[in-house]
Amino acid sequence: MKLPVSWLKEWVAISAVGVEEIAKRLTFSGFEVEGTENVAGETVLEINVTPNRGDALSVRGLAREVGALFGAPWKAPYKTLSLKSTPKSAVSVSVAKPKLCPRYALAVIDGVRIGPGPEWLSSRLAQVGIRSVNNVVDVTNFVLMELGQPLHAFDRAKLRGGKIAVRTARPDEVLKTLDGVERKLKADDLVIADAEGAVALAGVMGGASSEVTVSTTAIALESAFFQPSAIRRASRRLGLSSESSHRFERRVDPEAVFEALCRAAQLIVEVAGGQVSSVSDLYKEKQKPASVALNPKVVGDVLGGDWKDTEVRFLLQKLGFKVGGSAKAWKVTAPSYRGDVSRDVDLIEEVARLSGLERVPEKFPALSRPVPAGADLSRERTVKSLLADLGFRETIHYSFVAPELASVLGEEGGATLANPLSREQSVLRPSLLPSLLAAASHHARHKMDTFRAFELRSVFEATGARPGEKKRLSGVLMGARLLSHWSGGVQATDFYDLKGSVERILAAFSQDHPPAFARSAVSYLHPGQQASVLIEDRPVGILGEVHPDVLKRLDLRKTVYAFDLDWDALAALPTPAPRFADYPRTPVVERDLAVVVDEGVEAGRIVDFIAKQDSVISDARVFDLYRGDQVTAGKKSLAFSIRMSQAGRTLTDEEVNAVFQRVINGVKNEFQAEVR
Repeated sequence: MKLPVSWLKEWVAISAVGVEEIAKRLTFSGFEVEGTENVAGETVLEINVTPNRGDALSVRGLAREVGALFGAPWKAPYKTLSLKSTPKSAVSVSVAKPKLCPRYALAVIDGVRIGPGPEWLSSRLAQVGIRSVNNVVDVTNFVLMELGQPLHAFDRAKLRGGKIAVRTARPDEVLKTLDGVERKLKADDLVIADAEGAVALAGVMGGASSEVTVSTTAIALESAFFQPSAIRRASRRLGLSSESSHRFERRVDPEAVFEALCRAAQLIVEVAGGQVSSVSDLYKEKQKPASVALNPKVVGDVLGGDWKDTEVRFLLQKLGFKVGGSAKAWKVTAPSYRGDVSRDVDLIEEVARLSGLERVPEKFPALSRPVPAGADLSRERTVKSLLADLGFRETIHYSFVAPELASVLGEEGGATLANPLSREQSVLRPSLLPSLLAAASHHARHKMDTFRAFELRSVFEATGARPGEKKRLSGVLMGARLLSHWSGGVQATDFYDLKGSVERILAAFSQDHPPAFARSAVSYLHPGQQASVLIEDRPVGILGEVHPDVLKRLDLRKTVYAFDLDWDALAALPTPAPRFADYPRTPVVERDLAVVVDEGVEAGRIVDFIAKQDSVISDARVFDLYRGDQVTAGKKSLAFSIRMSQAGRTLTDEEVNAVFQRVINGVKNEFQAEVR
């Protein structure tokens, strides 16, 4: 909300207080001042008012707060015209739904002359960001900002039958609103109607048929209290919001309805002429102020520190609360404009913010013994940590996606929401991969060609009336394997980086049963670069290169690899028992072996063979692969590092040489290898 400082100072006696101090005190009391601006030489504060404080969406509401913060008196800078209900009104008023409209007031003003508003009025509206329309409409907007009470002016001559009825819409009733749009209403929409049909959508926007124009000579001025839920429902369904609906949705002060009508009528007579001919005020459903029980001793328990009863009482009274009851059981009555207060903690919050949050001691609350993490949570943490070590970043995307993204993999989309917030969030995602691929595309468009990310969340299937929910672990790889200044050149990620990452993940679930990989035919993966992941012959996921057609739909011109694992199936596997081994207490001997073998010989087979040749071999791994001019066509050179040790004693050179020679002879015979 925009608040001109000079307008505020007309209401509260703080003429000597600077703008910065006002902004600071408001911010630390829960009304964040997001900035200031200069409008025609006037300093205007931009204040973020929280949704529960509809009472503060006005100059008077904020003046009450500022007065309490600075201990300064506040009062209206004018004397309100005192109107009284007349026995017979020029416009008859009826309320068919008093639950939805507890109070409705109407004043008829004859002899008005519609024209431009005076300079002081249009300037005030410009300061709060409202354009000037005409003198009558400008007054309703001025009072809206001044007192927080929305008003609406009808052209009296256009109210058919001389009637106003507050009712719900009739079946298929249509209303053309002031923005020129014809809107089809529903049965629970609250409307203002004349004898023939709706002339306004209650609390949201007036109708074009009764609009005040230059030819208007008499107006019917409306001020009301509508149930917030009714206004909120209609506003959201129709996608129609206004300054009035913004306040009605957050609750206005029912006791200020007639006061605002009198104030506006007085100003209209001043700027547009005329006289008030009749007044109606229907208040069928009296709104009782909230009464909350509070034990003052609880204030210290909640906030910490020492809070005297007299101080707590004083602070609440400064905000307009009435405090009664016994010493240990107060009965606190909220003012009519504070509809947000219903519990004792609401009152304690008021005490804290008004006295200053610096009063709350900086002390950690007593913590109970934390509940140990279960096996599922421990595995999640293990896998997330492992993926982070492998260079992946965890992502968290919305569970709701656009239909195009849900079906980007070319498969059936997820469950469609009946009442989505927007079309972009109208489908429960059937897979984690579309969002991950969209993130990869975003990075690529911004010249960030290397991207590794994963997500561990739920996906949904459209199964019957209630979507089925499953947990998946998915990830994508794109770009370089290593940074060029480490590797001597850019090495692109390939299928085996993907496969190795998945193997590392699965090792956290089943050390005794390593994964197997089988042929698969998933449409969103490349036909020659994909595999199904199996554990004990049970499928637990899929991995491979993303199909170019899918990448094209996402405008992604990079090679991307992806995996998608069934977390529920993995979590059902027995928890692997931890394995421990002593650090070697004797020296470890390393020997390297380079051999030339046929292209079809797998390096892993040779590693497994070497490890079985003797019990002193503790580790064997491949560290180099070479193909080139120095090797015969159809052949490749592989280099292995072999580590040997024995617990309790140091191996002699003769023992090491004997084992190493046995390895050489075995590899030559088993794989027809040539030692380099």
